[in-house]
Amino acid sequence: MACSRARARAYSSAANLGPGFDALAVALDAYYDEVEVRVCGGGTSVYVDEVEGKFSSGVLQGPNTAAEAVRELLNMEGVEAEVGIRVYKGVPPGRGLGSSGASAAAAVVAVSHALALDVPVDRLVLYAGLGERAAAGQSHFDNAAASILGGLAVVASDAAGKLRVFRVPFKAWFAVVTPMNPVPQGKTGVMRKVLPENISFRDAVRNFSRAAGIVAAAVNGDLESMGALMMSDEIVEPRRRSYVPCYTQVRKAALHAGALGFSLSGAGPSMIALAPSSEAAREIAAAMEESCICCDNPMTVVAEPAPGASVVG
Repeated sequence: MACSRARARAYSSAANLGPGFDALAVALDAYYDEVEVRVCGGGTSVYVDEVEGKFSSGVLQGPNTAAEAVRELLNMEGVEAEVGIRVYKGVPPGRGLGSSGASAAAAVVAVSHALALDVPVDRLVLYAGLGERAAAGQSHFDNAAASILGGLAVVASDAAGKLRVFRVPFKAWFAVVTPMNPVPQGKTGVMRKVLPENISFRDAVRNFSRAAGIVAAAVNGDLESMGALMMSDEIVEPRRRSYVPCYTQVRKAALHAGALGFSLSGAGPSMIALAPSSEAAREIAAAMEESCICCDNPMTVVAEPAPGASVVG
């Protein structure tokens, strides 16, 4: 077959939102990755040609994740092709903002378009999530789902093991602060190891109900309830927050400045605060940045829920 090209964009994301571990994530328009693919016939090989962009220096996991996701797509869709990948890295890696998920999401959307496959979104999420093994050592689908679907993404597996993904569109404003302190290699895997192997039935029920409440609050536009539930996690965030620079100070400053809710973004170290308006989000972001006294060169942005991944150019 003749060679074809496509370029796709996928936005950053914040996973968990407190009690929604591995089930909830919101796409944020703060940052994005773009992936351009060149697809040709003859054999099946996937390789990364180039990585560029603000956060390209020293990046390994983003392109590897993109390539792994494309390999999953080709294999499971039964397609033979040679795929060259170029990555524009706009999502800071290793900061809890779904960097590897954004690369994987953009890659599978671009390849699906270049091959005119029209792959359903649930399978795109599956391939991108499987590609996350290159960064996290295991598959997970929350960040990839948010980057592909946009809005608030909900992921779950049914009793037969089939992945189910849902998009909840909603209006909200977030202040995001990202410490640039050094993080360990394979940070996502490291931060999963600090989690408990067993939890009580009571704690599980409380977290399940709170995660469900976040979804309902988003549907109803009830940001006050959404924010309160974001701060109700009793399982994951309490084990992770001690590894995040200035967590306590930043949380206190955000709430004092009027934040409706606060949580780690994924495994951190980025932190997000839910705001009642765009103006309030700017004020909260400034307070968060000022309080991040033990953070190296913190980056602070105001973000809204982003659209899903799409072909550009």
